[in-house]
Amino acid sequence: MPWPEGTEPILEIETSSPADEGSLARFVTWIPWDSGFRGSGLRVGDLIIGHGDLRYGSAEVAANIRVGDSRFSGWLNEKALKPDGTLALTVLRGDETIRIEGKLGGYRSYTNAGGNRTLGESGPIGFEKDGFDYAWDAWYRQFVDLAKTVLAGWDYFVGRSTQNLAKQMVPFADRIAYLQQHYPAAFGRTVQDDYEAMKAMVAGEKRNLSTADIAYRTLGAIRAVDVTAAADRAFAAFLAEMEGALLKNPPNAPNAFTEDTQLLIGKLVCLPALSKREVLYETKRSWYWSGRNYLIDRTAEPLTPLHVAMREYTEKVDSKFRDSSIIFIGIVQPEPALVCDVDRNITVTGVRVAPITALINNASDSEKRFFVDLRPGTSTETFAGETALDAGIQRPKLTNGDPPERVLQVAFEALKAGDMETWLSCYASWNVSRYYERDRSYLWVDRTWVTMSEISGSTTWDKARQRLLDDVYGLEVAKVGPIRVVFDATQQTGDHRLVAPVPRIVEEVQVRVNHIGRAGDEYRTFAGPLLHRQWKLQRMDDGPWRITVPQAI
Repeated sequence: MPWPEGTEPILEIETSSPADEGSLARFVTWIPWDSGFRGSGLRVGDLIIGHGDLRYGSAEVAANIRVGDSRFSGWLNEKALKPDGTLALTVLRGDETIRIEGKLGGYRSYTNAGGNRTLGESGPIGFEKDGFDYAWDAWYRQFVDLAKTVLAGWDYFVGRSTQNLAKQMVPFADRIAYLQQHYPAAFGRTVQDDYEAMKAMVAGEKRNLSTADIAYRTLGAIRAVDVTAAADRAFAAFLAEMEGALLKNPPNAPNAFTEDTQLLIGKLVCLPALSKREVLYETKRSWYWSGRNYLIDRTAEPLTPLHVAMREYTEKVDSKFRDSSIIFIGIVQPEPALVCDVDRNITVTGVRVAPITALINNASDSEKRFFVDLRPGTSTETFAGETALDAGIQRPKLTNGDPPERVLQVAFEALKAGDMETWLSCYASWNVSRYYERDRSYLWVDRTWVTMSEISGSTTWDKARQRLLDDVYGLEVAKVGPIRVVFDATQQTGDHRLVAPVPRIVEEVQVRVNHIGRAGDEYRTFAGPLLHRQWKLQRMDDGPWRITVPQAI
């Protein structure tokens, strides 16, 4: 049916600004089901970088004549374009530039013979429910909202989860099937096509991971067996060394403030296993407390090696190690202890014990444990078996000439191997900062900056290692963007022009990473919460590329 005379031409495409800062393109957020660009090859998620004979630049931005801009309709009228007229769009899809032609449309609506508004010719009546919970109009608006989110791609929305989106899609399936059966017209077919495209998007791309690719997932269990065996040997050797001097079942400690404790002072005692349930909390410190009133100051210097060992064991062996049960052997001290627990509202009197060894058991897995010798200068290992463990770590090699994608690959391999030292070396030790002075701002390179330190990065490391044992089976570099200059010393003005040894130039590149998960018997790319697809790396004066964002996976 021809358009009525005087109908204003409309480009039936919804657009917005892309996520990339500074981009001149327009991002396609939706193509209505009856748009003249349906079937043209245009997709939600495409970047429109020109139309007609125009390529978007600063002039087009200033004139507001890009697709979706306020004066674009005026441009259509200036060109005397009409509904059903052809318009070409220049589209950037990945690294490919495509020319796509489609038809312009105009304002339209659909009604049936009774004058009721419908969704398309021969489509359902908008306000009818057809036995479902709510009307077709409301249902389709919800469908479009979800379709926009899914089809926009994985980089347009931050923190998206393909698994959650797949679950949100399920309730639409029955009604789409009803559409095909009872309204087999253009509207229903288009909705079905959109739904299939959405399923393909959330399913991700198939990947082939070999046994070697996922072998890292068993490294922790293998190492735990070796460290447990080393712990048992070391603990047995210590018990043999202290045979005859050790009170394995010490008596209840007397009240150190009212009773004589001389018989216990200097004795070597073995306390029963203590967990977090046997901890007393004061305002500024905490204590391990055996039921027999032996107390160990958890903040005392002799326990520092224990805390270090727990951190090292978590980093190298068991990233999920959290809840411990500890057998302490220590020497009773002459100083008494009076502890007021602020949570339990109790006061405990007892004798202090200075621990000299600790056997740390995994409270949730009785087959895993490690041994720490707390005697100064007695052991060169943080925990028993650590030397052999370190010698067996296959450390990825990082060189100064590595391209950005190799730097990321090394960081990911180091995470899998439990090699925190190499992992930390992949991160930058500088930051391009901006400071403001009156009405101007200036850039400078902060050489004291640490993107990922051993202390601040320990939590990031542990969470990443846990995720690599949960739903992430692999990581791959999907795309390396163009190199751009983010700092140039020669562009600084006057007194702010920076000189040696400050770097002359800093370059940056953005890299996109795919995460690979498991879906049934297949491995597929996916997006999930707290997983980072966008990464930034920089280099100074043609030096090594390093990661500049404090994220691990």
